[in-house]
This record gives sequence, C-alpha cells and structure tokens, in this order.
Amino acid sequence: MLDFFISTYIIFVNQDTLNGSLVAKEPKSMAVSSPEVIRHILIGLGYLAPEIDPKPDLTKFAPWKRNNNSLTDDPTEEAIKKFQKQYPQKLEVNGNADAPTRSVMEETVIGLQNRLKFHGFATNAEIPSDKPFYGPATYTAVKKFQKSQGLTENGIATIEQRQILQQPTLTNKPQSQPQSQIKLIDLLAQFKKNPQNPSYSTALNNLQQNLPKDVLHKVTNKWRGTNDQNPEIVKLTNLFTYYDNNNQNHRDALNHLQSQITPAIYKEFINLWNKK
Repeated sequence: MLDFFISTYIIFVNQDTLNGSLVAKEPKSMAVSSPEVIRHILIGLGYLAPEIDPKPDLTKFAPWKRNNNSLTDDPTEEAIKKFQKQYPQKLEVNGNADAPTRSVMEETVIGLQNRLKFHGFATNAEIPSDKPFYGPATYTAVKKFQKSQGLTENGIATIEQRQILQQPTLTNKPQSQPQSQIKLIDLLAQFKKNPQNPSYSTALNNLQQNLPKDVLHKVTNKWRGTNDQNPEIVKLTNLFTYYDNNNQNHRDALNHLQSQITPAIYKEFINLWNKK
C-alpha cells in the first residue's frame, strides 16, 4: 500500500525544449506540480520577484534562481494569492498551490505560449503545446516580444503584457515611451524645488519596487561608474536628491532608468507623483 501511495506522487522529469533544460513534470493530468516549477511560473508571470543569478546559464534556465522548497514562505504565498486574485471566478484566494490553482497556472502559461507563437516569437518546435513550463524557450520568446514593443527585456510577462499579446496585430515599432510622457529629467527639477513632498517619495519608492533587480543593478552601476555583479542598489530617492547634471555617470543612470520603465509602470508612477 505504501508503495502505491509513493508511486502516485512520483514526479517525472521532462525537457523544456531549448538546449535540454530539465523541468519537473507530473503525469499528463497535471504537468505543473513541483514547487520549483510553480515558483518559476509565478516569477515568469510577474507575481513573484526574481532572485537574479549574477552568472546565469541561459542554456538551462532564465536568469533567476529557483528552488524546490515547500511553498509556505511568505513571498511565495503572497505571490500565489496575487495570481489567484486574477481569476476570482475559478480560484479561492488562499495562498495555496492547490489543484485548481495549478490547473489555471498551466492554462495561463499555455495561453501565453500560444499568443507568442501566434505573433511569431516562437515556433511549435521551440515550445510544444504539451509543455506548459516557463522554461528558457518561453523566456526567450517573451524577450523577443518585449524588444519588438520597446518594453523592458526581462523575460517576465506581466498581465499587462499578456493583454497586449491578446491583440490581433502588434506594432512593429518600439514605443516604450509615449510622446506626451513627462521625462524624468523634468520631474527631477520638480523634486529639487520641493524634496519634502510626500507624493514624490511615495512615487519613487513605488517605482523602485516595480522595477526588476537587473534594471536597478544597471542603474546603480551607471550611477557609481562601477561594474559590480551584485551592487547595493541605489535608492531612487537618493538618485533624485543627489543628481548632478554635470556628472556623466548620473546622466547615464537617469537615461537608462528612463528607457527601462514600461508605459504601465510609468502611468502608475505619474499618478502617485501628482497625487495631492
């Protein structure tokens, strides 16, 4: 009886189809199963913050760390809840990766992959329909999509980006910043005049939380003129406080920061900035 119990929970190993990356897979009825696979999906869909690997092996996985620990730590439970809240008609918001939640995760990844293939960012050979994993092939396809749209190329398909992919056609011209968008250099001038404005600090702190670590690492290195793999991230409030337009490093950091903010994140940022 014990052997039967154990055998029903054996996790089989399959390959995501770019350079033989190994991912966990259960029998066909539920491919999304192991904590490692679930975490990778939560990161890839934008619900769980990635842990950036300073020396990623992109032949095996996306440049964020993964583990197979239980899903009971606070960040993972909160990420599961965020995902569940997107599907209120199907899922209970309980922070548990139960069977219904894993099933919807699987459907969501397959839907993302289908739209990526529909728009020509991947082929069926690269991402077969029976492999609902957020592995290197999906990561690479998402980066191709993001590059085509002028979005931050981090391989993370947020719900806003998945909605863009639902469109029947996509623009071929990158349009990361609307022409009417206020530039950071202009906002910096406002900040210098009134650095104690609580709306400004709230907006900058929120922007910092919404940006991927790899973007913040690069902004930090440009700001300091360094090339550290894991630098202590500069706070954006300090960047605005101590910005010197005569300093080339500061200008490069601000320009890079400007280029990496997606329209959706920028909209939220501006709303908080202008809040009375």
